[in-house]
Amino acid sequence: MTTKDFSNSASKCSASEVDVGFFIGARILVIDDDEIICEILTQFLSQKGVHCDATSDPQEAASWIQNRANVYDTILSDIYMPYGVTGHDLLAIALESSPLTPFVLMTGRPTLDNAIDAIRLGAYDYLTKPFNLDYVQVTLTRALHYRRLAMQNQSYQENLEMEVNERTRELQDFLINSVKSLSNALEARDPYTQGHAKRVSDMVITFARELNIDESHDVALRLAALLHDVGKIGVPDSILLKPDKLTDEEYNIMKTHPDIGYKILAPIPSLREVSRYVHEHHERMDGKGYPRGLSGNQIHFNSRLLMVAEVFDALATERVYKKAWSKSKIVNFYQENSGTAFDPKVVGALVNLVNQGIFDKLYDLKDD
Repeated sequence: MTTKDFSNSASKCSASEVDVGFFIGARILVIDDDEIICEILTQFLSQKGVHCDATSDPQEAASWIQNRANVYDTILSDIYMPYGVTGHDLLAIALESSPLTPFVLMTGRPTLDNAIDAIRLGAYDYLTKPFNLDYVQVTLTRALHYRRLAMQNQSYQENLEMEVNERTRELQDFLINSVKSLSNALEARDPYTQGHAKRVSDMVITFARELNIDESHDVALRLAALLHDVGKIGVPDSILLKPDKLTDEEYNIMKTHPDIGYKILAPIPSLREVSRYVHEHHERMDGKGYPRGLSGNQIHFNSRLLMVAEVFDALATERVYKKAWSKSKIVNFYQENSGTAFDPKVVGALVNLVNQGIFDKLYDLKDD
């Protein structure tokens, strides 16, 4: 096939249809078992400022396409080649390796079925041989224009996603800092619980890593830990700060704080998940907890995690009504109540962490 064959096979295209600026610096891969076609196209494209790779070996072309170091702006390939790899095969490889690279198929045996198959399989366009080089230029201009738009759109989407993620982080930081301020204000009512919510929030994250809980749960877990006692805002100081044992009536009032906390948080869309953990953090595995008497899997696993952390902090610190417990006493308590009050899986994680000394400095834990 000669240059004349190309020139005489189709009518010339208007210069206005072609923007040669798309070619400068572009990288195009040409694949055809006819080396003359590869040579003609390479020379033609190189004159327009294209970096052109060409091969008559489709297996070599496949390796080039799959090589992430090769970034092609357009691929131009013959369909039928006598090497066991067709243009359709290369199209499939390109769609997997570089889906934003337009792929133009060529054939010297044009049929309507071939054209339909090419588009159906994902080709950007379809050329028949012999062809006019002006028409090749128009086709590749469209392909390069498509490639530029596709890459700009991808960049826009990536930047948009980064911006959304950044705004999400900012909102989360704002929410967490606001919750911390609220938590500190609540704890100011009771000097014996100052730092309680912060320690519990650190503990639940430590538990989450020990239990291989996905980090996507971290924000909700931390917020729930900081807010788990928010319902105590509705408990009178005469009960909340009482140094003696509570009467049955006083204890029943104290037990309303998970319900109050839930009612405060649930109407806030961003805290709906958090509100569930707050509502359930005094429920027990055996159904003897409060406020609803849930049991087993009725209690969200993160709520069970929060309960273990919250109780641990209460046991390991001095309160108005008790001294801080020793390490061994705490471990024995959890092991004795594993499966009844507490989730055995969470208890196992707690015991492992305590035995490793993870919480020794935080709580000044001592053995008997």
